Amino acid sequence: MTTPGQPPRPIYGASLRPIEDSDLIGYGSDFGFGVDDLDLGDDYEDYELDFGDRLRLIAGRTLVRVGWLVLAAGLAFGSAGVVAAAEHLPSSGARPELTWAADQALTIRLNDGVRELALLKQDVDSLSTQARATLSSLTDINAVTLRTAWDSGWNDVNSIDTESADLNAKLDCATLASTSATALAEKYSPPLVTRYRLTCVAVASVAPIHDDWQSMVDSSKTAFQVVDDIESHDSIATDALKLATQGRYPEAIAKLALASSALSDATTIANNLAKVTDVSTLTTWLTRTTNWDAAALLLWQTTIDSHGLITAQVTAALRGEAAARALLPDNTSVLQVVLYEIAGNMTSDGISIETARGQLGAALDELTGGSVLGG
Repeated sequence: MTTPGQPPRPIYGASLRPIEDSDLIGYGSDFGFGVDDLDLGDDYEDYELDFGDRLRLIAGRTLVRVGWLVLAAGLAFGSAGVVAAAEHLPSSGARPELTWAADQALTIRLNDGVRELALLKQDVDSLSTQARATLSSLTDINAVTLRTAWDSGWNDVNSIDTESADLNAKLDCATLASTSATALAEKYSPPLVTRYRLTCVAVASVAPIHDDWQSMVDSSKTAFQVVDDIESHDSIATDALKLATQGRYPEAIAKLALASSALSDATTIANNLAKVTDVSTLTTWLTRTTNWDAAALLLWQTTIDSHGLITAQVTAALRGEAAARALLPDNTSVLQVVLYEIAGNMTSDGISIETARGQLGAALDELTGGSVLGG
């Protein structure tokens, strides 16, 4: 629409209104230029911005400023990302999200094995008791309690063998042993790898028990065989001595020969034991007993040959027998010393039992905090 007395208004300047002369009076000097300095062209020289144009102008400027702020913020965040990518913070390298599924599966297997691990430890504890009973039965020379310990111990060993084989299969400890540390770290979290290893090491600790228990039983049988041989010799030799005092020398000699045979068996055992352990007391005792047997046989045979006369040969034989008898122990307490020596070798057989007890206990503490409900 055209205002009377004014030139036609361009379409893009439709919102402009006529400029009054007084509108810009007083502003020229403040802005550094006067109204006359403005060259708005022919179309704009008599017009000014109305309210709508000013609003649009302000909005435009505001949008420009906001755009610059957004751009600056984007550049700032982008720079921070570049810096973060370039500067890696220290870390353990663990990625729980990558091992979570495998950790859960292994944790279930370990937890399922806890009760069987506890039963395994109970059997090892029981076997430890039987091992101590074996040693004490030897020193007490008690064959009844010794055989009871053997039987109970073998029941424990059979249970240990079965339970350990089952646990090894359930936990797949063979795979663990053949897997590198790097491969395990990629599959499981470090704490779980530690628990896994501790458990499998505990299960593996019972492996030597079967053979060591067999060795302990065999050694204790050997020890008692030595005791039986010595006691048999002493009993037969006592009977032979009684015959000799009755003048029945031929019968005494025959009886003492049987005693010497039992002593020979004990000597053979002692010689074999001496290869693996110190049995010096046993060896000394057997040597002195053998010497007395020889001296007694010489005396009785010399007496037979002299037809009852006290000859120089008989006198020398009497002195030799007396000297040999003086070196013999005056009671059977030396047997306890002998058995103690033999038991020293068996003590080393029991070390594996105590080692397994300790490792099983540590594994249970790690898996359960030291308690197994219902165990």
